[in-house]
Amino acid sequence: MKYICIPVGPIGTNCYVFWDERSGSAAVVDPGFEPERIMEEIKANALKVEHIVLTHGHYDHILAVSDIKKMTGADVLIGKKDAFCLTDADRALAGRWSGFDFIPVKPDRELSEGDTFTVGELQCRVMETPGHTCGSICIICEDVIFSGDTLFYCECGRCDLPTGNYGDMLRSLARLARLEGNYTVLPGHDQDTTLDIERRHNRYMKEGLALR
Repeated sequence: MKYICIPVGPIGTNCYVFWDERSGSAAVVDPGFEPERIMEEIKANALKVEHIVLTHGHYDHILAVSDIKKMTGADVLIGKKDAFCLTDADRALAGRWSGFDFIPVKPDRELSEGDTFTVGELQCRVMETPGHTCGSICIICEDVIFSGDTLFYCECGRCDLPTGNYGDMLRSLARLARLEGNYTVLPGHDQDTTLDIERRHNRYMKEGLALR
């Protein structure tokens, strides 16, 4: 698997494109803004986008979905409990919250815990990680976790927005910590990290692991 990170928009949302090297089949994760720039990277690598995968439904992760879907024909995948964000600007914190135009998009598939999807020959697995939103998910593919706004470098996503919950966040972080082995963690904002680094240094993850 290969991937690139494309920071987009006014608050530095990390959009990722990852692909199967043998087939050139690809997925776009969290295209929040700048669809033309994302498409430039897709074309530069001669990729065929099969899926647009959303870690959650906040505007800074979804506003370019409509354009990317039109340009690629890819299916839109999102956690089942956040699917309403794609058709409701207020639930996506868009419109009056963000000041950006919101174009509703119907999801092609709503994802739940343990669901899988393929990108070429790559097998990807869904892990429900509520806390930042009720429908937040992480995508696990080979030795990489696309963590959205659940897990950041020595931090976690905020839990004070609609459908967020701090207790759920701690439990989600604990579940990530208990995965076997080490993973590269690609978050929705800021720098990448690894699961081993977070196990050692992330105070929120440690707090979650201490829960009974």
